[in-house]
Amino acid sequence: MPIKILFIITRLELGGAQKNVLDIISSLEGSEFEAHLISSDGLLAQKARAILGPRLKIVSYLKCAPDPVSDILAVFSLVSYMKSNSIDIVHTHSSKAGIVGRLAAKLAGVRVVIHTVHGWGFHDHLRGFLNNFYIFLEKKAAEFTTRIVAVSESDIIKGLALKIGAEDKYVFIRCGIERALALISPNEILAKRRSLGLSSDDLVVGMVACFKPQKNPVDFVKCAALISDTYPEAKFLLIGDGVLRGRIERALEEKGLKDRVFLLGWRKDVGEILTLMDVFVLTSLWEGLPLALLEAIETGLPVAAYDICGIGEVVKDGVNGFLSRPGDVAGLSSKIKLLLLNQGLRKRMGNMGRYIISGEEFTLKNSMKRMQSIYRLEFKRRAG
Repeated sequence: MPIKILFIITRLELGGAQKNVLDIISSLEGSEFEAHLISSDGLLAQKARAILGPRLKIVSYLKCAPDPVSDILAVFSLVSYMKSNSIDIVHTHSSKAGIVGRLAAKLAGVRVVIHTVHGWGFHDHLRGFLNNFYIFLEKKAAEFTTRIVAVSESDIIKGLALKIGAEDKYVFIRCGIERALALISPNEILAKRRSLGLSSDDLVVGMVACFKPQKNPVDFVKCAALISDTYPEAKFLLIGDGVLRGRIERALEEKGLKDRVFLLGWRKDVGEILTLMDVFVLTSLWEGLPLALLEAIETGLPVAAYDICGIGEVVKDGVNGFLSRPGDVAGLSSKIKLLLLNQGLRKRMGNMGRYIISGEEFTLKNSMKRMQSIYRLEFKRRAG
């Protein structure tokens, strides 16, 4: 009989955590494991359905924002699914799904419960009471969690400092990426540039992110405004979408940047668009270690980012990019300008970045192999 693993994530949007979940599920296809997935709807639902068929269940009660009624209904729905499908292992991803899913697993009597932290849900930008409440919930959920997987070392340090789970529960596994993400010829690059409204001479600054407060995309627009006066040949690409789109569009209108900053929406050709960029920017205010950042570094791009959480584990200030204080738009803009000014610096930093993440720990194959070994080990311990 295969080991039945139920994955739970709040929404199947085009984010790094979601891609990680589908990567794991794809790696499990075979006779040893049987993967199931519960999520609310999203742009990746069609892809998930193609992999899993009826083993994908859409539960509309799973929401990102706190909603007591929906949360309770989600728990009951999850418990029912776990019992009726004789689930052996529950693997939750991200904060909200982690709390709701792990509670459901306890109530359903699932013996192996794994949670992956893609950046903690509590952070300095939450109100004090709410922040402390989230910490309390994580502490309680950790009591009935078999393993806590962290994608960045900083999340382990932060979790242990707040006494969320015992040290022996934690395991550190990067979200790995494929090597040689996009092979595209010079002619294809030129054609792709033209299709996006870019000339061959434009310097391109880009970011890939969901338009939500965590990713803080409005700061990207603010940077574009500060840079555009000095570098008229600079263009800016924002790949993504979300609840802040309206605010971003208003900011572009107010600052007269609609012909300089292009909102590309969610794209399936992100790897190819990365090859068009000269500088990759990340304005997130809290993170684990985003896949988009690793993909940009693998592409050979220098990075300008806010110095938060796990970012500094792969972006070494002055080596393969520059780090600025969170919210320091002027400081971040000055670093982007420095990179735009110096092609040689961009090249050197891009090469250093690829070297920094060249180890096996950053490969998709390694992360999938290690995750499968945890499933086998914990299932065997339970059976014993």
